[in-house]
Amino acid sequence: MTSDNYIDQREPRFVVRGRHVLFALVGFFAVVIAVNAVFIAFAVKTFSGEEVERSYVQGLEYNRVIEARRAQAELGWQAAVNMTGGQVLVEIARPDGSPVGGLFLEGALRHPADTGLDRPLAFRERETGLYVAEVSDLPEGQWILSAHVDGERPFEMEHRLWHR
Repeated sequence: MTSDNYIDQREPRFVVRGRHVLFALVGFFAVVIAVNAVFIAFAVKTFSGEEVERSYVQGLEYNRVIEARRAQAELGWQAAVNMTGGQVLVEIARPDGSPVGGLFLEGALRHPADTGLDRPLAFRERETGLYVAEVSDLPEGQWILSAHVDGERPFEMEHRLWHR
């Protein structure tokens, strides 16, 4: 008998059977589902998906928002914004350029990527039409200033700032 004609008649040690394929598939998908569940849990803990509280109610009251924006457009006020030396400066002027004083301006600096870094701002009027809010320990990067006036005269503004 030559080695070329020799056929091994022994039983193989391991044979892949149907149950092995089943266990491999079930195990694979169990790992994929577990990893997805962990990622979903981390995503929901870090960002709920809702930027504005009670967004549904705000959607129902959108007609009031439209009316307030129309009233603001009639006022014609313009705002100039700057951030310097740990201060946020907002200058509000009428269409003729005269300053608008005596407002109670409230606002917040919002971070576009991390809502945990958002900061409320307390503005005070330094001089007529110039409102200043102190900001400390602000990380570098882009910020969104949202400010509004409480009271009878509607005024809202949003402005992107870069802090270095």
